[in-house]
Amino acid sequence: MVALQQLTRADGIDAVLEVLDADGGVIVRDMVPPDTLARFRADMEAAAAGHRVGSVADNELVQRFWGRRTTRFTRLAHRSAAFVDILTDPFYTGVADQVLLPNASDYWMNTGQMMIIGPGEGAQWIHRDAENWPTLCRPDGFEVTLSCMFAISEFTAEVGATRVVPGSHRWDDYGRRAQPDEICQAVMPAGAGMIYTGRVLHSGGANSTDDQFRYGLHLSYVLGWLTPEEAGPLGTAWEEVRHLPEHAQRLLGWRCSGSDDRYAARLWTVDYEDVPVGLDLD
Repeated sequence: MVALQQLTRADGIDAVLEVLDADGGVIVRDMVPPDTLARFRADMEAAAAGHRVGSVADNELVQRFWGRRTTRFTRLAHRSAAFVDILTDPFYTGVADQVLLPNASDYWMNTGQMMIIGPGEGAQWIHRDAENWPTLCRPDGFEVTLSCMFAISEFTAEVGATRVVPGSHRWDDYGRRAQPDEICQAVMPAGAGMIYTGRVLHSGGANSTDDQFRYGLHLSYVLGWLTPEEAGPLGTAWEEVRHLPEHAQRLLGWRCSGSDDRYAARLWTVDYEDVPVGLDLD
């Protein structure tokens, strides 16, 4: 039976990178400090209380992928100050630096999305996150996105722990389907996180319980020259990020893509200036 390897932050970034290279995913058991976890969980429970379940999209595939008993929402920097601590965590961004920066001068937040799987929800279909940028999602390609599924509540098999196909990022044929004995689940305690590459197969698990909700935070980064899933600046106002470090502002899309000293070009600008400068916000 396949299983994901488990590490702690004390094992170091190099250990995470080694397992990512081999398996495409790894569990880090102490990703979120207890105080940050408690503050973020409280904020997410408050946000979820008034949010719809499922999608309003008039598209059967979107509704199936989304989950009819799953609550999803973004704009997390707007909804929780604790989210910024997770977004800029030096351990996670240290891993992202090593995975993504060989192919870009920087990266920004792809999405920070709560995925609250409710009782009776079926398993999501298995997919690769890099399929958002299909021409780049191929066996001979490179990683364009890196994700972490943070367990905001305990992830058990019964409540819908994320399903993963270790090693599938290394397959020669991305068109083949995973067999049941190739799939495992990221069972982990609250505060842990499963870091995984954009080319490894995975999906949300089925929640077979009658009354338990799986609180998961999907936080991913994407190369700075690609369009992210979430329109960050439209969901978090400048007044809410003005006080944050430039690193956090850049991850949220409130700074231009970092320039490369070899070129004059910059991306995501206003009047060809950094966003706050072009909009006279500084």
